[in-house]
Amino acid sequence: MVNEEKQIFHCFGCGEGGDVFTFLMKVGHLSFLEAVEGLAKRFGVTLPVRESSPGQKREMAKRELLFQINQMASEYFHDLLTRYKEGEEGRKYLLKRGISQEVIFQHRLGYASDHWEGLLRYLQERKAPLELAWELGLISPKKRGIHFTTKEGGGIDSRGWYDAFRGRILFPIFDLHQRVVGFGGRLIREGEPKYLNSHESSIYHKGENLYGLQVAKRWVAEKDCVIIVEGYFDLLTLHQYGLKHSVATLGTALTTHHVRTLKRYTKNFITLFDGDHAGIKASLRCLPLFLEEEIMGKIAILPSGEDPDGFLRKGNLKDLIERIEHATPLLDFFFEDLMNAPDRKSVEGKARMAKEGLAILDKISDKIRRGFYVKHFAERLGISESFFYERLQSSHKSPFNMKEELRSQRGERNFPKSEEMVIRLMIHHPEFIPILSREGILPEFENSCLKKIGEGLEELYQRRGRIDLPEVLTHLDEDLKGRLMEFAFQEGGLEGNDEKILNDCIQKIREERIKREKKELLRKIKEAEEKREDEKLLPLLKERQELAKREKGLQGDLIQKR
Repeated sequence: MVNEEKQIFHCFGCGEGGDVFTFLMKVGHLSFLEAVEGLAKRFGVTLPVRESSPGQKREMAKRELLFQINQMASEYFHDLLTRYKEGEEGRKYLLKRGISQEVIFQHRLGYASDHWEGLLRYLQERKAPLELAWELGLISPKKRGIHFTTKEGGGIDSRGWYDAFRGRILFPIFDLHQRVVGFGGRLIREGEPKYLNSHESSIYHKGENLYGLQVAKRWVAEKDCVIIVEGYFDLLTLHQYGLKHSVATLGTALTTHHVRTLKRYTKNFITLFDGDHAGIKASLRCLPLFLEEEIMGKIAILPSGEDPDGFLRKGNLKDLIERIEHATPLLDFFFEDLMNAPDRKSVEGKARMAKEGLAILDKISDKIRRGFYVKHFAERLGISESFFYERLQSSHKSPFNMKEELRSQRGERNFPKSEEMVIRLMIHHPEFIPILSREGILPEFENSCLKKIGEGLEELYQRRGRIDLPEVLTHLDEDLKGRLMEFAFQEGGLEGNDEKILNDCIQKIREERIKREKKELLRKIKEAEEKREDEKLLPLLKERQELAKREKGLQGDLIQKR
């Protein structure tokens, strides 16, 4: 959720929150300075020169070098494929696969020849740090003193490095900022492994990047739909045939991060995996992710044994478009597939199906939609609807209760209610902060977490005369930021006479403070009496008299206010 007025965001799923800079840093894996520079560039703001710490400078310099090395490698592979004689074998292979020049240039495809040191020499000529190229998976270290064969001859080699990608078509992988973060390589001759991918690095995460998104995002937004496939060539062939609103995962199952990235552009997802058992199962594994992110995805099913690339190259474009246009809701397909299980007639089989069905029904947030599926599933399985509703009632968490549930999970219900309410009033009604300062109520807080948040808000208001939550966040510990974000998005319970709510909370906090002091004092008095420590007992008894006066005075103030 985003609060434009307060200029903050908060995710009730993972607890993250903050300002626009925090959001960009977490979504794009950027440093703070990169986020600031990106926003400044986008909105035409000139940034003042700011000195970074030595650590920040080193990290920024390293990240920039990693991107630069990947860019060098991408240019080398692409030029080899498109400009030089050495790339002839790669060009013939892509022609055979039906990949056009437009797609080659649009996706910056490349080629790595059989040379062991082609990229290595290219990087050396440009004085690229080879250790960082190794970190990116572009080159590998040689074992010293072994026989090493190249096209130039053989012998004992001791020079240190060799190219990791050889004899392969290269697929550069871009992030949302059009930067090359990694590569995939497809062997064009016989051998293993058929596909070789960059290993993960500080700038590349398979579970967060999607192949082809840098090209597809425009078309996904325009079509209000995204087609998800699994392979590089599946993606390229779809784009080749005009289905440019498609992306591919990178040798890993679809992740929550993938879904959330795509949700920025559309909420209409269609899986188009291979037409075999493994492809069907891969689509069904996406269902819980879709439901958790409130996506009602669909599945387009190919004939058995077909994949999107081969199916299209056989001349089935019209057929594929029809399959996509009439894609089956993935939820319907799940239940249909579940009911066709081989053991569906046995007691054990029915018990298993009921359990698996409940797990999916529990993730459907829309009560009306969930009701239809419960009715349909119960009828097919021969079990009463009440059976499912009883179990769903105890386990299902609607989105409207999500905030309370998450607070309960983290133990936040243990916050003293009056102290929590004071913090919320400080956030939503900062004009009350001078009253709280005069009353000196924050030092009387029992909860140290709430006290720190309150002190941060008070200090900022005293300096600025207003509350700027993004600025408050910069002065809070990480574990307090999420708490502040949740309070900022909770406006319920503040309706009515806010000043009366404030006074009642102050009264309650002081009553609780006296109650705690009284309990502790009685413990000390009892201990002194048992040990017959008269010198300690007398001051404690005087302290109890003073506490009784304070309590009586507090009650008198309450009567006067009423």
